[in-house]
Amino acid sequence: MNRVAAVLLAVVGGAAAALFALMIFGGGFLGLLWLFVFGDDPWPQWAEVALNIAIPIVGLFLWAVFGWQIWLRLKRFAEQP
Repeated sequence: MNRVAAVLLAVVGGAAAALFALMIFGGGFLGLLWLFVFGDDPWPQWAEVALNIAIPIVGLFLWAVFGWQIWLRLKRFAEQP
């Protein structure tokens, strides 16, 4: 497999997997906060700021983790005779 194609596949696949995981688990986390912590009342400003900072950081971290895992599997696949 071409190395450039493998990197591109790892980056795009990692981004897709990270987006899916962030939407599922992030939505679940926000749902739990809405149901059990803040409810229908206006959320405090600190919670909105914290979530606006934490969600992109977690998404980028997941992108790196999933992309790296895809890269390692593609590299192992390419090294097999």
